[in-house]
Amino acid sequence: MIRLDKVFQEPLLEFGNAGSSPDIRDGITRYGPIDAGTAKAKTAIRLGFVGTPKTVHAFSDWLKQCSDGISTDDILNQYFNPGFPGLATDGGLRCSFLTDPSWVIEIPEGELKELCGQKGAVVGLVDLFYGHIRSLFELSAAKPDVVLCLPPETVRKRVKPNLGDEEGDFADAGENGEPDFHDYLKGLCLQSRSMFQLIWPRTYALSSKGVQDPATRAWNLFGALFYKAGGIPWKLQKPPGSLNTCYVGISFSRREEGGYMHSSLTQVFNDKGEGTILRGGIAHMSEEDHEVHLPKESAMKLLTDAINNYASANDKRLPDRVVIHKSSGFDKAELDGFNEAAELQKIRFRDYMALTRSQIRFFRYGSYPPLRGTHIIFDDENSLLYTRGSVPFYRKYPGPYVPRTLHIRYFQTDRSQTELAAEILALTKLNWNKTQFDSFFPITLAGSKQIGTIYKWCPNPPDEPISYAFFM
Repeated sequence: MIRLDKVFQEPLLEFGNAGSSPDIRDGITRYGPIDAGTAKAKTAIRLGFVGTPKTVHAFSDWLKQCSDGISTDDILNQYFNPGFPGLATDGGLRCSFLTDPSWVIEIPEGELKELCGQKGAVVGLVDLFYGHIRSLFELSAAKPDVVLCLPPETVRKRVKPNLGDEEGDFADAGENGEPDFHDYLKGLCLQSRSMFQLIWPRTYALSSKGVQDPATRAWNLFGALFYKAGGIPWKLQKPPGSLNTCYVGISFSRREEGGYMHSSLTQVFNDKGEGTILRGGIAHMSEEDHEVHLPKESAMKLLTDAINNYASANDKRLPDRVVIHKSSGFDKAELDGFNEAAELQKIRFRDYMALTRSQIRFFRYGSYPPLRGTHIIFDDENSLLYTRGSVPFYRKYPGPYVPRTLHIRYFQTDRSQTELAAEILALTKLNWNKTQFDSFFPITLAGSKQIGTIYKWCPNPPDEPISYAFFM
């Protein structure tokens, strides 16, 4: 019987000086990032630029504007559209963003136009930008923390970037089978561990149509740069006495390895929200349930690697609990493999769930969609969660479409459905690419399809763990 379980309160986040808030931008403005005021605080980030003289100049002007702060365009709802507090060490991110002429590489626009007119232009353009980005990280003296890739509008019109939708759908390739510019460039930079941020002109243009307001653009960009440079802007507020938990997200992509095969990808996140990416083994599409599954041995190795990686990031301490969020169901072989890995490491508590989008929508009285955090239980094995919906803190529904529900399938669990759904809702707030806190998927699975396409275009994908920041 379908029943409304409850409507969860918005999970709290933790910021500097142990301050807490349900909202990312409110918390950073009031308390600063996690390490604010400590010896570990990130107080300066060095930025490199690769672009045309015009894009470098235009972005530099916008950087100065952001440094001084940007007022809100929506004075009637400053919770949803707050102003950007600027880039100073005594407010906001409590961090300065610096550059130097030796970290700036300018490309003549005529050279880019010539490449745009050639067949296979995307590959040529990516190779050009990658060579310059890599060269900045090969400097023998001081290097930038992050390189900003600033292609002009002519390049954007040629490569036609796919920006995805609110729920994480991304195209595998562009026109004529060309790779996506962003994904291909990310794939190459994985090999040299070159950290960069792709920024199209509409982000810093003074009058951009079809984009967010200037303050929101600044919040999202500089929050992402802060994380990429090694800072931790916010984390989930951990309840007293809660178990040390290793969160694992498993999804699948297609990569040409002697023919197209499904290959698994895993995101591992510790309690601080710090994430790494691990490559899993080859998976297969089952003829029985038409879902993707790992062989037992691959499942066992994957979770063993995840647990070991968690321990290496937490002073050799093993987790008390493992949570697996998978983009498809679990079969017996996978459950056996995961459980054997957990038993060998003496992990007592395990919660295994599949998370997918549902076509089911509900309605409530009034003009607004159901509240974010609404949890509906169908039976012991299925429930639906609104991770997007009307948000009381914002006093509105902050989305353009009727929100969809997240389908949670419970395959093996120790916690109740209510506890697990509340945890999933909290994990949607660890998306470092945005500062609006209502992502559709939890961070364990958010962007996993995009990560797969990045690996697809990486000639030599790394087998060792690599920071999630390289995939943003």
